[in-house]
Amino acid sequence: MVKARKWILEKQFIGDPVLDNFRLVEEDLPELKDGEILIEALFLTVDPYMRVFPNKVGHPPVGEQVASMTAYFGF
Repeated sequence: MVKARKWILEKQFIGDPVLDNFRLVEEDLPELKDGEILIEALFLTVDPYMRVFPNKVGHPPVGEQVASMTAYFGF
């Protein structure tokens, strides 16, 4: 079983976000199904555009994987 860590929105922020607005949690990931891949995000940002999305407390913030230049994915 693969363990994953993810950032969860702990509480809504006003003004600039601070570390207390987020919580790092660990969970077991289910086995991958046919056609699925596992992506590792090495860097995250909290950008102004994210404020327009309805982020729910207790859920991960909105995010996107843009690209990878690692040999793992053969690009």
